[in-house]
Amino acid sequence: MLRSIDKKIKIIFYIFLIFFLSTFNNTNIHELKKNFFLIEKIKINGLNEKLTLDINYKLEKYLRSNLFLLNKKYLQNDMNEFPFIESYTIKKKYPSQIILNIKETKLIAKTFDKNKIQYVGANGKMISENYYENKKNLPKVFGNFKTPELLRVFLLLENNNFMLSEITDIYYFNSGRWDVKFKNDVLIKLPLTKLDNSINIAKKFIEKEKITGNIIIDLRVANQVIISNE
Repeated sequence: MLRSIDKKIKIIFYIFLIFFLSTFNNTNIHELKKNFFLIEKIKINGLNEKLTLDINYKLEKYLRSNLFLLNKKYLQNDMNEFPFIESYTIKKKYPSQIILNIKETKLIAKTFDKNKIQYVGANGKMISENYYENKKNLPKVFGNFKTPELLRVFLLLENNNFMLSEITDIYYFNSGRWDVKFKNDVLIKLPLTKLDNSINIAKKFIEKEKITGNIIIDLRVANQVIISNE
């Protein structure tokens, strides 16, 4: 409570000081006003060293600008260019600091574009390999898929108690259908519709029959579960 009161007193003091200075027109006072509240530091919390450096480089242009007059929208526009950010907050700390508290998005899969790795973030954005070293344990996604649809498949698998960490490959077909392969070499062929129900059937069947290894569970035909060897 006392800290909150102290903060309000400081802000009121700074506002009063700016107002006070604005009533004078001589050169010395004008120079003092220009140099007051200059941004000396941008502090970034929540990211590793490499990602922090990437953001610092982008935001260098704000250093020595006026903190009091800074429009956060410009800063927000710059922050939104970084696909690895899930969410963030911007705080002005007077007299000379900006504090950014950033939550990094979770990488859920990787895909390939012209032999280059692209990561899929839980925020729905595609993230260049330039931001990360090769993440070997992420599921690989093949095909010309749309990110929202991939996220939906992941969510349905999680809701039906499949461990995403056990997925090795996901295949998207131009028809709009998905295949999901697991570390135990079980491959599930999903239908075009009723994905939630089909995934639930697959999970129950695997647990009941204790299925593992080189098995295909084909759910493409309605009301049928077709089992075959790879």
